[in-house]
Amino acid sequence: MRVIDACRQMKATTVKLLLISTMLAVTVAAAQHGKQHNDLTEEERTKHHRFDDAEKWARIFEDTTRNEWQKPEEVIEAIGIEKHSVIADIGSATGYFPVRFAQVAKEGRVYGIDIEPNLVGYLNARAVREKLPNLTSILGDPDDPKIPERVDLVFICDTYHHIQHRAKYFENLKKYIKPESRLVIVDFKKGELPVGPKDEMKLAEEEVVRELTAVGYRLVPNSANLPYQYVLVFDLKGE
Repeated sequence: MRVIDACRQMKATTVKLLLISTMLAVTVAAAQHGKQHNDLTEEERTKHHRFDDAEKWARIFEDTTRNEWQKPEEVIEAIGIEKHSVIADIGSATGYFPVRFAQVAKEGRVYGIDIEPNLVGYLNARAVREKLPNLTSILGDPDDPKIPERVDLVFICDTYHHIQHRAKYFENLKKYIKPESRLVIVDFKKGELPVGPKDEMKLAEEEVVRELTAVGYRLVPNSANLPYQYVLVFDLKGE
């Protein structure tokens, strides 16, 4: 009888331990799943993919279905690119926008800036392949885009939320832009969308405006109207 009672007691203890372990696991999973934007660390908010296979990412970034919601021609018209424009595209990837910019700014210069060497190499090869001598891709640093000259326009599409220490970054950016230059931010709206990153990774339009006005930029009107993204255009406030 004592042996039987001991076995029953051990079995009951094991069941209790399993229940406790299960409850802890569920609690942790729920907490992680419910993590909101304000709870994420700066590293979590700004993390980005590795791009070892540039060809694979090109198939994703350059998919023609993107044109339906990205509306590149509308964006280019709204931000006023001209044939002599000098442009820096920060986060240029495989060249979705830089190639189009170079086709418009035929007498200007387009710099595609990225921190991924494979993407820089891919875009430079693409510029040669598509006969765009006015397009060059440059390897930048996470804290410094290293633009070779002062530009008329800085364009950042779907990349702003990846930048760490944004106040410092955009203060430093001023050395690469002219007094009359414009800064364009295109990024995904908050809320559940059929494309784009998870909602907790996104920054609200108002948050971007607040951050940039705090370091000396001024929001100016523009006519772009995209279904899933906001387009914000800034100049320098009296600088």
